[in-house]
Amino acid sequence: MTNLKQRLLGYIQAISGEHLDLVAQSTAVLPLYLRHQFAIYSTRMFGRKFLMALEAEGRESGSPAQYGKSAEALKLKLGEPVVLVLPILPSYARNRMVQMGIPFIVPGSQTFIPNSLIDLRERFPQPDSKRRETLSPAAQCTVLYHLLLGPLTEISLKDIAQKVQYSPMMMTKVKDELEAAEICKIVRNGRSMVLDFTATGRALWEQVQPQLTSPIKKKHWVQWAKPGPPALLAGMSALSLRTMIAADRLPTYALPLAVFQDFLERGICTGCHDAEKATARIEVWSYNPQLLGHDQMVDSLSLYLSLRNSADERVQQQLEQLIAEVKW
Repeated sequence: MTNLKQRLLGYIQAISGEHLDLVAQSTAVLPLYLRHQFAIYSTRMFGRKFLMALEAEGRESGSPAQYGKSAEALKLKLGEPVVLVLPILPSYARNRMVQMGIPFIVPGSQTFIPNSLIDLRERFPQPDSKRRETLSPAAQCTVLYHLLLGPLTEISLKDIAQKVQYSPMMMTKVKDELEAAEICKIVRNGRSMVLDFTATGRALWEQVQPQLTSPIKKKHWVQWAKPGPPALLAGMSALSLRTMIAADRLPTYALPLAVFQDFLERGICTGCHDAEKATARIEVWSYNPQLLGHDQMVDSLSLYLSLRNSADERVQQQLEQLIAEVKW
C-alpha cells in the first residue's frame, strides 16, 4: 500500500491544500476477501472524518458493480461509509460509479466525494517502468512451478527455462525480476548461475502473494460440443471438484491465447455474446495452464489467484481450505 498511500497524500495536498494524517485501522472485522483487497485508514479532511479503503496494487481493476458491493460490505462491517482509493479506474467505470454515488479517489487522476471534493479531469499517470509492482506472467509461472513442481534451486537457468517452457533470454529477464523483487538471490554453482529463493514452501507463498495476479487475461462465452484437452477445468468448475462448493451452471475451462485462437479458427468452438447461448466459458490465461495443472484441472495456486477477488464469502472459505491442503 505504500506507493498508493504516498500518491494519495501528495494528490490531496496538490488539489485541496489539505495535509492528511492517515491512521491505520484494524481490519479484523472484515471478511478475508476484503482484508486481501483493502487496507483501511481514518483521516480528517475539511473538518470531517473519513474512512479510506486503499486497494492493494497490482490487482485487476474491478467493475463498478463489484466496487459498489465492496463499498456496501465495508460500510456494513465498519459502521460508516468509506472512500475507495484505487490505483487506476477506466473512464467508463468512473462515470458509472459517479452515477451510482460511490465515493472514490484515483490519486493523481480523479476524485468523487459528494459534498466534499470532486475532481474528474482526465489524467492518467504513467506507470513507473523501473519497478514492477507485480510479477510478469513468466516470473509468476516460474515461482508457482518452484512451489508446486520444483524445486528450481541448484539447477542452471537454461534447465529452468526448459522446465517452465520459456526461452533462455526470457529466463534471464525473469532472474533479474525475481532478484529485484527480493524473492531470490542469484548465486554461482560451479559454472552456472542458480536461483536461491529467500523462503520456502508456505512462507514463500505468503511472501510473494501480494505480487501475484490472476492468470486470467480474458473470459469468453463459447459454444463447444465436446470440451476437453488441452483445456483444463478452471474457475468454479475446478473449485467444486476440490472443495464442497457447488459448480456454476456452465463449465469453465482454461486455455492459453494461441490455443484458443486456433480453436476458433478451426471451428472447434464458437464465440457467444452472452451466457444464455453458451455451453462453456473459456478463461484465456497469461501462461500455459497445462504446465502446472494436473488431473485435467488447473493447479491450486493459480486457481486461488483467479478467484481470490470473489465477493462471495462461501468462495473465500473454500479458497482458504484449498490453500490449507496444498502439500508444500
